[in-house]
Order: sequence, then structure tokens, then C-alpha cells
Amino acid sequence: MKVTFESASVAETEVIIRGDISNPEVEALLEFVKSKNVSSTKKLLLYKEDEQFLVDIGEVVYIEVSGSKVEVVTLTDRYDAKKKLYELKDMLSASSFVQINKGTLVNIEFVKSVQAEFSGNYTLRLKNSKEILTISRKFFKEFKSKI
Repeated sequence: MKVTFESASVAETEVIIRGDISNPEVEALLEFVKSKNVSSTKKLLLYKEDEQFLVDIGEVVYIEVSGSKVEVVTLTDRYDAKKKLYELKDMLSASSFVQINKGTLVNIEFVKSVQAEFSGNYTLRLKNSKEILTISRKFFKEFKSKI
């Protein structure tokens, strides 16, 4: 691998990767650069009725799919997101969000407790809320590794 750095006075850092996209080394490098770029995400552009809001990701308790909508829940309000759940998951992967079932991402900073159920799933209780979410067996390992 050849690495070249050019010093320049620019408003935004630019990264150019040249190579075969199927090369594992190039794939790993792309993932690394994406993860560093994603972690700079501090706010989400969300919608409520006809207004747009910039919401700090630290205020988001959980994100869930409800029908064809993606709803973002904070301690004080509910918003709609225009992005798909998987896009939000990719954006927030470097932060404290983890997928707990097919249609829900949760901010682990707001998790109060987790309890096992007979079905093999887990019940998750949130801080400052009476809401209970379900962690499916499929996603529990990912959840456990994030905490």
C-alpha cells in the first residue's frame, strides 16, 4: 500500500482512496475512514409536522420503525426521520446506539435494566421512562458487546 499526504489549507479534509474495491485492505481502509467520519455526527435532522429540527444525538432515547415511518424518540418529544433505520444505524454506529430488534435502535445511555424472558428474548427498561422495549435473541449478542 502506498500512502501519500498532501498538506493544504482547505475548509474540509478530503480523503481519496485509489485501488481495487474488492481488495480486503481497501475495504478495511474504507470502513475505518467511514467510522471516523460517522463519529463526527453530532446532530440529526428530524421532522415534526411541517418543521425541521436539529436534535443532538445524545438526546435521542431510541429510534423505531412504526409502519412505514421511522420515529425518533427523545425524553421530551417524538420526531420523524426521513432516513431508513439501517442508514441511521450506520450513521450512529460509532456512538452509543445499538440495534435491539428488527425495528429498533436504542441509546444504551438510557438503559436502566435488562431482564430475561422465558421466550429467550429480553425486556429492556429505560431510565426516566416507563417504556419497555424488547431485545430479540438475534440482537442480544450485539447489545451485550456494546455495553
